[in-house]
Amino acid sequence: MADMSIAHFGTTLIESAPSKDEDQASILMTGDLGKTDEFLRILGAEIFIKNLYPFGRQFIYKRGEITDPDYFEKDTFTSYTAAPLPDTDSPRVAETIFRLPHQHPRQIATSLMDKGLIKPLSSYDEFVNGSLATLFFIGPDRQRYELIESSKSRHKNHRIYIWTDDKDLENHKRGYAANFDIRFLGTEDFYGIGTAHLLVREDPGVTIALLTLKAGDISPKHSFDIFKDAGYSHFRLGSVDKLQVLNNAEEAFPDGGGPVAYVHFQNSYLELVQIEAKI
Repeated sequence: MADMSIAHFGTTLIESAPSKDEDQASILMTGDLGKTDEFLRILGAEIFIKNLYPFGRQFIYKRGEITDPDYFEKDTFTSYTAAPLPDTDSPRVAETIFRLPHQHPRQIATSLMDKGLIKPLSSYDEFVNGSLATLFFIGPDRQRYELIESSKSRHKNHRIYIWTDDKDLENHKRGYAANFDIRFLGTEDFYGIGTAHLLVREDPGVTIALLTLKAGDISPKHSFDIFKDAGYSHFRLGSVDKLQVLNNAEEAFPDGGGPVAYVHFQNSYLELVQIEAKI
C-alpha cells in the first residue's frame, strides 16, 4: 500500500447540466472536457475513478504506477455552475501551475500542438529542438502546466507553482515549513516574468514554488468557490500532523476525521492528507 502523499491535482471545467430525461452517466465527453480527455490520454493517463454528483461529474486519471517517481493523478471535474474567469493583465493570487513530467516530453509536445490542445506561453520551437528544458503552456482545461523530462527524483517531478503576492511571501514560506516540513532552498527565474522561490521536501517528495512577479502588480484571487470558477485548481499535500494544519487553515468542507480533509491554506485549495495514510 502506498502513502497518499502523491502527485494529485485537479482543475474545474464547465459543463452544462443534463436535461431532466438525460442519463448523467452516459453523456459523452465533448467541448473542453473531451479535449482534456484527449490531452491526458496523449500524456499516457487513463481514467480510474468516475463519480457523478448533482453539481457535476468527476473523472480522476492516473499515469503509471504509484511507485514510479513520475506518477501523477489528474482530477478533472465538471461544474454545472462554473463560468469563465474575467481576463486580467497579470496572474491572480494562488493561480497554480502544475509540472507534468514525461520520459519523451518533446514528442508529447509535438503531438499536443499538432492537435491544437495546448497554447504555449514559452518558446515552443526552442523546447522541441532541445534548446530549452521546459515548456510552459495552457491546457484545454484552462489549467497552466509545465512539461519537462521525467527525473528519478520525485520532488523534481512533483512541482507545484503558486502565484504569490510579494507581501505574503515570507509568511507563506514560514507556513509551509511549519505545517508541511517543506524548506526553502533557493530561487529560479520563471520564464522571465517571475521568480520561483523553491520550497522542497524530499520525502514524500514535493516542491512548492512560490512565484512572485518581476514587474507590475499581481491580481487578486477571484473567489474561493471551487465550483464557481472555470480553471480553479487544487492539489494534494501531505502533513505529518493533519490536525495541526486544520488548526492553521480554513475548512472548505467539514472534516470527517478521515485521512483526507479539504481546506484553504494560504489562498490555495488543498486536499490535505496525513503522511503515511495508505491508499
